[in-house]
Amino acid sequence: MQFRKYGLGVLLILLLGVVLMNQPRPKKSAYLVLDPGHGGRDPGAVDPNSGTRESDLNLAQALTLKEYLVALGYTVGFTRTTDVFVPLAERTRMAQAQGARVFVSVHHDTPTAPGPGVYYSAHPLSRSLAERIAAVLRGAWVRPSSASRFGRLYIDDFPGPAVLVEFGPTRPVSREERIARAQAVASPIASYVQEVVV
Repeated sequence: MQFRKYGLGVLLILLLGVVLMNQPRPKKSAYLVLDPGHGGRDPGAVDPNSGTRESDLNLAQALTLKEYLVALGYTVGFTRTTDVFVPLAERTRMAQAQGARVFVSVHHDTPTAPGPGVYYSAHPLSRSLAERIAAVLRGAWVRPSSASRFGRLYIDDFPGPAVLVEFGPTRPVSREERIARAQAVASPIASYVQEVVV
């Protein structure tokens, strides 16, 4: 009698557990690492007219971009969050240590550059990410990392999809422009991760 009293309840709990286990689980948020280029003793490009340093633009743009990616539900890490020097070889290692699935390096080009562009690493899934980002940056070009004037970019050292985004020439950038760029770029990064990486 006691078994009948409690046995049915236990059976129902077990059946409920089996049903719940077979339900599709929500996808985990992919871990993205943003890499603000240069920093510390390496200012990157410098605008001779205003003294604007690329390293400062990169950090400000990356921090702003992070806010929009977090709002879309993604966990975001950094290679630097202050004005410090981080060796190139350390950057991809730091990203891997943080569990990064995607590596996005944030840069600005020389003061005389005509506009934005995106380099992609040798990883087979990188070009698609670069093309999606370039599509929302007006007039942006897309090139393999091997086409860089430096011959090879450190994004090739990351084992997953990796891009280096040149957001535009190094010059004074308003807060409004920085926010507009972050809003534009966050969406294709998020959709790419959801469709391709997760």
